[in-house]
Amino acid sequence: MFRTLWIEVDLKKLKRNYQRIKSIAGKNTKIIATVKQSAYGHGLIAVAEELSKLGVDFFGVGSLEEAISLRESGFKEPILVLSAVLNKFSDYFLRYNVIPTVVDLKFAKELDRRAKKKGKKVAVHVKIDTGMGRLGPYYKEAHNFIRSLSELKNIELQGIFTHFPVADTDCEFTTYQIDIFNRFISKLKEEGIVFQYQHCANSLGTVNYPHSHFNMVRPGLILYGIKPAQNIDFSAEPILALKSKVIFIKKVKKGMGVSYGRTFIASKPTRIATVAVGYADGYPWSLSGRARVIIKDSFFNLAGRVCMDHIMVDLGKRDDIKVGDEVVLLGSKGKLKITPQDLAEQAGTIPYEIVSRLSHKIPRLYKK
Repeated sequence: MFRTLWIEVDLKKLKRNYQRIKSIAGKNTKIIATVKQSAYGHGLIAVAEELSKLGVDFFGVGSLEEAISLRESGFKEPILVLSAVLNKFSDYFLRYNVIPTVVDLKFAKELDRRAKKKGKKVAVHVKIDTGMGRLGPYYKEAHNFIRSLSELKNIELQGIFTHFPVADTDCEFTTYQIDIFNRFISKLKEEGIVFQYQHCANSLGTVNYPHSHFNMVRPGLILYGIKPAQNIDFSAEPILALKSKVIFIKKVKKGMGVSYGRTFIASKPTRIATVAVGYADGYPWSLSGRARVIIKDSFFNLAGRVCMDHIMVDLGKRDDIKVGDEVVLLGSKGKLKITPQDLAEQAGTIPYEIVSRLSHKIPRLYKK
């Protein structure tokens, strides 16, 4: 590893987070561990291996590529692709025993045709829209859609689900969605259409809305110890740390500028450390002049704009910091810590984006 930039993932903390979720969900509720987008940037295979050891029920992924990667790595658990996939790729669900999300009849019919040809039945989860406005038919028009699906002989209607858009900000609307979903399932049951699994609870739903559990939940962010909102009562342990090292130090005189745009002009003589990380690594440009890092026992502010491969840090009068010293960009050291929420607030984004955008080129080191 020639470039001094790496990610540490603490699998013991992942285990504790999972066990807390399991305790909240209860023994009769299945858990879909949401590991999409390379487990939110933490690393798909290593995270899935740990969750598999813990007895997770399902994996939820964002693409067929991720599902196939899990299968080819030897995972036997049910895998649900949480997004829609084009008709021409339907055969891969059969080939790799992967569960698709069904949101339109044409895809379902193509899946049914291919399954019949192979002499198989394929399990599917149907997504309906109760207010997200993204995937699936709107619930008021979904009954006929599901009736049509139930007539396909080689399709097994295993699961049905919906999605919360404002579980963090609008309790009334989220409760309305849960009620709609519950009534919808009950009406289907009266017509003889029964789904083995019903799920709508994301991380916030799992913790804050126990009546949204039904018999399956889909935690994502809290698995990785990140709170999706401050009003969530969950003892989150962030499992990811992003670290680098000081690669150069220089003295800067009063009036000298640092980095592009000369947005930082030294108001007095100072020492500037250059650190090996930049926006090409997923460290947001919008943190320019806003974020801070941990070196030794202190916080230090960024000086000027984030570059493609570097950031500069204002050391002030500290002369005990040397080239090669560790820099914590995300994570903790002693009593000091920088969380994904901290960086998200400074960057004007959300914690999901902070971790999921970290470059796959950065080496991941897994602590067991």
